[in-house]
Amino acid sequence: MNHRMARVGQDLRAKLSAILTERTRDPRLVGVTILEVRAAVDLSYARVFYRTYGDRDEAESALEKANPYLRRCLAERLKLRRVPELDFRYDESQERAQRVEGILRELDAARDPDGRENET
Repeated sequence: MNHRMARVGQDLRAKLSAILTERTRDPRLVGVTILEVRAAVDLSYARVFYRTYGDRDEAESALEKANPYLRRCLAERLKLRRVPELDFRYDESQERAQRVEGILRELDAARDPDGRENET
């Protein structure tokens, strides 16, 4: 990703976060946090990674319903010729990291103090 696209992604993330906190009234969006936005080079679309403290399915449906409204709000705030289509994706990196840590703990527990694997 080049420097310009990184800046555009950061700008989109900041503006989307502000719109979610200031202008949306849907209670399903209260716990949604925008983590990262990756925009295409031609700005035709942007993949928006988010997390939520609430119900994941409800947040997903609320974001899909609010998508046109969020794009209109972005168009008012952005200094871009084209407002990208927004593709919301739940960020699963934390769950993946926890699974990897669990596997590593299991492997570590299966070893002897001498560093050899236990025979089971």
